[in-house]
Amino acid sequence: MTGLIDVGGGMKCAYSAGLYDYFMDNGIEFDYYLGVSAGSMNLLSYIAGERGRNIRIYRSSATSSDYLSISNFVHTGAYMNYEKVRSDFYAEDGPDPFAFSTFYASEKPFVVSTTEAETGRTVYCDKSQMGDRDRLLDIISASCCLPMVSKPITIDGKNYFDGGLAEPIPFRKAFEDGCDKLVVVLSSPADQKREKLPGVNIIGSALLRDYPAIADILEDRHVIYNYMIRCMKDYERQGRALVLSPEDIPGAFSLVKDVDVIDKLYENGYRDGLNNCKEIERLLEN
Repeated sequence: MTGLIDVGGGMKCAYSAGLYDYFMDNGIEFDYYLGVSAGSMNLLSYIAGERGRNIRIYRSSATSSDYLSISNFVHTGAYMNYEKVRSDFYAEDGPDPFAFSTFYASEKPFVVSTTEAETGRTVYCDKSQMGDRDRLLDIISASCCLPMVSKPITIDGKNYFDGGLAEPIPFRKAFEDGCDKLVVVLSSPADQKREKLPGVNIIGSALLRDYPAIADILEDRHVIYNYMIRCMKDYERQGRALVLSPEDIPGAFSLVKDVDVIDKLYENGYRDGLNNCKEIERLLEN
């Protein structure tokens, strides 16, 4: 079984938006899907066959302060206006309705990672826990909820943050679920070593005083990420994985609102789909 993991990365996920549009244009599908943070949102559209939806969301988010803005953070405590995204892009009667029926008709496993705010523990949710639209979108929102710029998302009385904190590349989960080969989609160049965020220990402790476990994870997250990248390179050498990542595009960061940068990421992703399609097809055939 070949699995697809999208590790997320905020607005940089315009890269995987381009990649999945190429996959949809060429009928490429996987046996298993695991989404982290914004990667879970991208996979949602991919599974539903909603070509072009992801890049529409990124372009809209870049050009309108309704979705991402300091004003949102000041007034609501969250940089992203989750309710606005849901009402505009995921409402049955909204301006850009989503094909929920097509998504739910898919029998392929779809797993989303979240992080429990009080414990820092990674919690995985599968389709059996996504029984209706609201529940599904709550889980996706929780997976995308960045600490320090958003309040946690509450589900069943528990608080959750971004799914990529403790397990930024959840390859172990995919292998445990039965995958023997993986395609892993990053939002930063694979050879780009992640550094510790300046002042994260001071800022994190101040903004996350109610969630010390999350503050601790943020201090060491660069170490965990770099270790997991090394693991993926080992799996590539063994023929068990293929890592796809964008080239180094100036100005690309998680909350970028430059449409030119977003379009370059998208184009890079579509081109990487073309350049790697034969290798991906070999993984799927085997």
